[in-house]
Amino acid sequence: MLAITEAKVFDGRKLLPGRHTVTVEANTITAIDGPVPAESTVIDASGMTLMPGLITSHLHSDFFKFNIADSDRLGKERPPGVLMAIGVRTCRVLLESGFTGYAGASCSNDIDAQLKMAIEEDIIPGPRIRACGHHIGTTGDMNNGGRWWKAYQTPGTDICADGPDALRTLVRQEINRGAETIKIFASAGHGQPHRTTRNMSRSEIASIIETAHERGAKVRAHVADKAMIMECIELGLDVVDHGDEIDDEVIAAMVEAGTFWVPSLIFLRCVLELGYGDSMGVRPEQYEHVRTVLPAAQAAGVRILIGDDYSGVFRDLIEDDPLDHQVGNYGREFAYYGQIDGLTPQDVLSWGTHNAGQFLVDPPARVGVIEPGALADLIILDGDPTEDLSLLARPRQALRAVIRDGVPVLNRPGGNHSERPHTELDNLLAPVGPS
Repeated sequence: MLAITEAKVFDGRKLLPGRHTVTVEANTITAIDGPVPAESTVIDASGMTLMPGLITSHLHSDFFKFNIADSDRLGKERPPGVLMAIGVRTCRVLLESGFTGYAGASCSNDIDAQLKMAIEEDIIPGPRIRACGHHIGTTGDMNNGGRWWKAYQTPGTDICADGPDALRTLVRQEINRGAETIKIFASAGHGQPHRTTRNMSRSEIASIIETAHERGAKVRAHVADKAMIMECIELGLDVVDHGDEIDDEVIAAMVEAGTFWVPSLIFLRCVLELGYGDSMGVRPEQYEHVRTVLPAAQAAGVRILIGDDYSGVFRDLIEDDPLDHQVGNYGREFAYYGQIDGLTPQDVLSWGTHNAGQFLVDPPARVGVIEPGALADLIILDGDPTEDLSLLARPRQALRAVIRDGVPVLNRPGGNHSERPHTELDNLLAPVGPS
């Protein structure tokens, strides 16, 4: 048993008044301010903040140091074993950054599913994973067109088929290999220029979503233009990735359907700041539109999520690439979104905890919240993120402990507080990336 005492508590939705004791048995939170069993390991969190572990909901675990000019060969940059090693490294970066969960947004070589297996079998440390599979597309679409003479002999990140029946088979194959989320490219946009906005017919999208839901999987779509977003929502899409043309009508449809939205604006900001807007089809007004609409979506009740296209793709162009897989980079999103007028720190924190937990696990499991019966994925911060979201981008200084599935996996003693946890936790992770 574990007891974390005298902590400020952000429960995934709001900061609770006063200080509290949270108890954990096995992998489950048992009580807030309940009695502390005599046999408990006690962590004194006086003056610190206990909150759910962070969750990123758009992650490519094997994207690292690839050449953006050669993006049609994703998943073929290196041998499968090296790409898996990158995935293992990504899992460690996530934990070192305070992220105890991720929902995949595509990978090659079934890497998400295999990482999940290795973590569950205690072969490697890592976050809780909702595994995604390949990008599913159609012949000649934005991920399959162009360099036809360089066609894959074996799949990379992208696979394709044509017609509802063939795509139904692909979905079933992906799920059979461990995918819990199916990723499609319904349209171009968000840095992916193409000759048409539509990549799949309506009947093809319907077949994919219906088949996935029949087998208990969710479907997420790279989709940017309004008409295609509305069509996908109508057909039962679970997650809109990017959604650059979201407006009030789309917001209303998303609220009614319960659709998740990952705006992923850091990528667009990088593209524009580095001067690639014209070549990649990204307009400043498109970027500003999404920033403007976010508060309205939050107020309406859209389930917004944290996550972006981390890859290190800009590492050769910018000294401190915010999309590189380095400790602290994922946490930058919180402070970035928190600077938008009309959004509060607690709003944005909920995107990476409460909302994300609803996507990461299927009921009756609960994660991303601190409440009795929820899974014990927790972090302790030296400071209050509801007052300073930038703490999440400085885990080397602010992150004191990471508890994953009820087990302490990271301890960083120190900081400015005189009161420190009086139970030393084992640091099971070697540092990753620059300190």
